[in-house]
Amino acid sequence: MWGEFALISLVMSSILLVPGYLVMRTLGARGIWPLLLAPILSLSLIAIVGQALALVHVPSTPVLLLGILIMLPALALLVTRRKGLHLAFPHIEPWIAPIYLILGIALGYNLFLSRLGTPDALFQAYDVTQHLNLIQAMSGSGTFTSLNVGPYLSLADQAIDPLGNSGFYPAAWHAACALVVQMTGCSVPLVINVSMFVLSCLAFPLSVLALLGVLFPQSRAAHLCGALVSLAFVAFPWNLLAFGPVYANIAGFALMPCAMALFIHLLADDLSPFMRARIFGALVITAIGLALCHPNTIFTCVAFLAPYCVSRICAACARRGWGVLQKASLCILFLAFCAGFWIFCYRLPAFRETVAHVWPPFAWAFQEIINILTLCYNMGFNYETAAQLLLGALVVVGAIRALHVPGRRWLVASYAAICYILLISATHRDELKQLLAGFWYTDPMRLAAIAAIAAIPLATLGALWAYGTIMRLAAANSKGTRTKPHGAIVAGAAAALFLGINFMPEFNLPGLHHEYSAKEQAEYKNVETRDWPKSVHTTFGDFREAIEATYSYTQPLDESERLFLNKLDMKSAVPEGALVINNPMDGSFLTYGTDGLRVYYRNFVGYGGENETKESRIIRERLCDYASDSEVQAAVEAVDAEYVLVLRGGERQCGFINLRGDYNEALFSGISSITPETPGFTCVCETGILRLYRIDR
Repeated sequence: MWGEFALISLVMSSILLVPGYLVMRTLGARGIWPLLLAPILSLSLIAIVGQALALVHVPSTPVLLLGILIMLPALALLVTRRKGLHLAFPHIEPWIAPIYLILGIALGYNLFLSRLGTPDALFQAYDVTQHLNLIQAMSGSGTFTSLNVGPYLSLADQAIDPLGNSGFYPAAWHAACALVVQMTGCSVPLVINVSMFVLSCLAFPLSVLALLGVLFPQSRAAHLCGALVSLAFVAFPWNLLAFGPVYANIAGFALMPCAMALFIHLLADDLSPFMRARIFGALVITAIGLALCHPNTIFTCVAFLAPYCVSRICAACARRGWGVLQKASLCILFLAFCAGFWIFCYRLPAFRETVAHVWPPFAWAFQEIINILTLCYNMGFNYETAAQLLLGALVVVGAIRALHVPGRRWLVASYAAICYILLISATHRDELKQLLAGFWYTDPMRLAAIAAIAAIPLATLGALWAYGTIMRLAAANSKGTRTKPHGAIVAGAAAALFLGINFMPEFNLPGLHHEYSAKEQAEYKNVETRDWPKSVHTTFGDFREAIEATYSYTQPLDESERLFLNKLDMKSAVPEGALVINNPMDGSFLTYGTDGLRVYYRNFVGYGGENETKESRIIRERLCDYASDSEVQAAVEAVDAEYVLVLRGGERQCGFINLRGDYNEALFSGISSITPETPGFTCVCETGILRLYRIDR
């Protein structure tokens, strides 16, 4: 199956590279830049064109959608090449990008793929329901939309939707995954894991390189240092892979540095108006794509780039010889505009549910400052990881270095602004917290992620200083000898040392071994001794444990249920498109997204309200009376149901279903009470208490 994973990775990489690459070449970009900017443009165009097709009720298929996204830019490129268009970007050596990719693949395998167990392992947590359902519904119906989004998108499914709850939901990432599902026919969980690997470990490092390219133009050493630190922060992308799951937000954050790079380059001094217009066009497309991954990416860009705009205003005033009063007035006006935009969006009804979400405070102010300095931004909120002392020191050194260069001081202000938002979110429970951090649901994990992204340029400057210091020490040490230090060897050794320290696994230090209690020995009796907890914790050692626990099948679907759903006789018993009535409280709501089984109930919340259809209420309360109740028979006939699926129930097995008090078996008593002896139902597949029944119609 890992060969299949590699093949799908190539497919997803292709659809994220080819359309965007052709667009950037059409706009005149040359060198490595079309490759760096391609993923965000491709994702944005998939969402935009898919939405346009949905509005005119034309299903999106791989042939149609990719035909539009590839053929139109290709034809435009043939025209523009004759005109000799050129779009100036800072020079980046082409051979640097493969270094980012090689490190991304290596770290992605070591920290993510090797911990999954199986390539289609499912992250079973609260938010996964929406993602599974939406990707499966999009791929089956060809409706790539962010409007009227729900788990019932096809015409047949809309007709039997038990709740009718649909609305706006940013679905750019979902559309890209649905396109891959259509092209490969693979399961949604497998495609999701592929997307997380490709976006987090390949697209994100390239996106960082684009940002560093405009921040440190012509600095090959800075670009190389960026390869070391781009994936060195545990807060992003790694911790987000084990939290949530917040897949769409990970996609937006991963591609966000590209948009920042375009904005910074848009305000460069040496561009013609025509060049600015083309960059602005690309920026608009990327902004739409980011917003359709998650709107909080736009607010992250505002927080990061507002200090840059202030810096540019000050520089423009200095060139014109304007005084301090004029400069201060313009900066205040700009910041007031940003604050007004922020407050206006905060008050919008569209964001009301997002900004009203409250995560409780988890740290005192001083502790959170220590958390920030050690890059353990959310210690006390979620599982704990060891401090990143070496990387934290590089961030501090980089901040000090940036403060000494006028054109780079804004990087410190950007990082400080985002860390302040995180500090308020971690320590407050008031309106200020909601105003500042509400666009990220006041979620410490997402706020830690954007803090890590904002820290990457500072860590790059710190690593650049460390590189220069090491080279000077090596040169000084070789004085009086016949040999001179080989720069590449010294730099490679320093890089290897940094990677070894930063990504070091946990270990037992001889002489300080862990004394296991009798309780611990009983707990780990079925675990190999070498896998018992270690005496020395490391950042990524803690993360490795967390990611393994996250992607293990436990509940509400356990391994035996997964095997039952994948049994050949189970799959062959249900014709394609047949509707299967299920009790979502036993975890079967996941089978639509994981196995493509067309179950009736695809969520476990919202039942019993005014939106529920009459047929749904009758079925979930009285289906067991099908043989003798004509009203139940009419309801089953109305939705055209043919089968009933019963998995392992019970509150102990419900897992995340009961996370917010949602578990209520009584709501579906008419389904859960069906047994092989219940008249009107024939058992066609059985493993223990797991059964598939055919409705006798």
